[in-house]
Amino acid sequence: MNRLMIAASAAALLAASSFAAYAPDITAAVVSVDATAGTVTLDDGKTYTLPQGFDLATLKAGEKVKATVDDADASKITAITEAS
Repeated sequence: MNRLMIAASAAALLAASSFAAYAPDITAAVVSVDATAGTVTLDDGKTYTLPQGFDLATLKAGEKVKATVDDADASKITAITEAS
């Protein structure tokens, strides 16, 4: 019985940790881009920091984008592309 409880607990812990590692994707429109700060504000009302080296000139106000938010810091975007 103890082995069954340990196995069930381990499975539950593994399942919970896999959800925590999931980086959410958001789809939104670009409101503004701040090249000096390296940030983009989306129509969800939040301002996100873009990855270093990202070409900010590719983002235009009104453009719909799909962005992946950093797991550890929800104010950072790890990837951003034009939404289809």
